[in-house]
Amino acid sequence: MASWPPYRLAEDEQPAAALLGAAAGQGLTVRARTAGPSNIGNLLAAEGIPATAGFGLRHEGLHGVDEQVHLADLPLVHAVYRRAVLDLLAG
Repeated sequence: MASWPPYRLAEDEQPAAALLGAAAGQGLTVRARTAGPSNIGNLLAAEGIPATAGFGLRHEGLHGVDEQVHLADLPLVHAVYRRAVLDLLAG
């Protein structure tokens, strides 16, 4: 089974800065955390590609038989990612 080490981007590193800024612009208080031990973000980071992982819909029962997400949050999460991508493209 493949595994990659945990990692964390500094809050002023892209794309984390764009995502955190876009979230704040939507009135959300989010904080950077260490991602890991093994997801696509960890794989990309191990290859020197800065990536984020884990920002999305609120959830319960993660990876369990009763896993659920709060679909009502989808428009807000979409707006954050849209703003972050537009900011990165403009920058």
